[in-house]
Amino acid sequence: MNKGDSASDVNVVELVSVSKSFDLGSGSVGSLLSSLLGNKKSSFQNKISENPRFFYALDDVSLTLSKNTSLGIVGVNGAGKSTLLQIIAGTLKASSGTVEVNGRVASLLELGSGFDPNFTGRENVVLNASILGLSKSEIGDRMNSILDFAEIGDFIDKLVKTYSSGMILRLAFSVIAHVDADLLIIDEALAVGDAVFIQKCMRFIRDFKKRGTLLLVSHDIAAVQSLCSECIWLSGGKLIARGDTEATTRKYLSFVLSERNEDFCRESETSGRDLERAEGLESELYSGLATIKSVSFLELPELSVINCFAGGERVVLEIVAEVDGKVTCPVTGFILRNRLGQDLFSENTFGIKFDRGSLLSEKVNFKASFTFQMPILQKGSYSLSVAIAEVCEGGDFQQHHWIHEALIISSTSDSVFTGLVGIPMEAKSLSLEG
Repeated sequence: MNKGDSASDVNVVELVSVSKSFDLGSGSVGSLLSSLLGNKKSSFQNKISENPRFFYALDDVSLTLSKNTSLGIVGVNGAGKSTLLQIIAGTLKASSGTVEVNGRVASLLELGSGFDPNFTGRENVVLNASILGLSKSEIGDRMNSILDFAEIGDFIDKLVKTYSSGMILRLAFSVIAHVDADLLIIDEALAVGDAVFIQKCMRFIRDFKKRGTLLLVSHDIAAVQSLCSECIWLSGGKLIARGDTEATTRKYLSFVLSERNEDFCRESETSGRDLERAEGLESELYSGLATIKSVSFLELPELSVINCFAGGERVVLEIVAEVDGKVTCPVTGFILRNRLGQDLFSENTFGIKFDRGSLLSEKVNFKASFTFQMPILQKGSYSLSVAIAEVCEGGDFQQHHWIHEALIISSTSDSVFTGLVGIPMEAKSLSLEG
């Protein structure tokens, strides 16, 4: 059920045991899917297990979303993210369960969906704004503002089939930005936009969050961390975790890293990579072939240990690791994150040759060093995540040891600035010219 009136104090979204199945038919596609899934069946699949033609994109998902919540959704391709958004947006009907959405919904799902390629941009604005609930007079009053936001010039009166993907995004986002929505749904579409327009979209989204509810699907974890206060992780159509964005994205990223580690995958292949093990991966990923032994910041020139920064210090970050002889091309790196889990900066030793000498069959300790000037950080605590991996044939990386929060540092800066980090200035001055 979708209610078009403005959301009051009730929840904006309420899903109870929602599942979505697709009938693939009894031909080769259904047979292929059955062979891929093997005998693994979810509780919902068991209900109709006698019919192998069905693929289940969502499996018994329950979700409540209150007003003014910003919720991110993460998961690998095929996890059910887009299906969930389509059901909430009302463009797809659930196979079972109950769906209630309160308030006006504006959605940016598959890029160009809802646009008729044989209509002009202006005609599509009228069509889409009407579908989203604006009256003819409201559309007329807002048309100039929509066109100013889109900035596509004379193309507004040309057929949409002549548009680039970036132009379609500009027009589609401009429409949803002008319909006074209570719930804004965005599914990865911003990935195709140019930098200037994406910044405009981000400003709108941040302003919208003050008065409305946001649902965002993105593979850009930094965007999810920046825009969303809560996050859910979907896998195989099931809701694996929900919580604050930092904790949930950490669980998800840890599991993704484990998936890329061939040894870990081999250990868990009989259980379908055993998603329940994700809880144990929150702190670190470990293959046993390489071990991070110590992490420390040293201030130059004395090389004294430092964990508290005002900004501008010249430092060396040292990471000591023990590596098994089977690891022939190790790469060590780090990421500094703020309290929200946002990545501030990172570096690694990829491209630096490492000469192990004759110790190819023995364990050996080595030290990776990074020398730089510390940026100015807003006052508070920060975490350093460190990792060691191996470069494999084809340029892929096999993760061996990943530690979240390997080191906690603090900033005592009293500088006033806007942004995540500040740049130490060599000089500042004021002077009269002329």
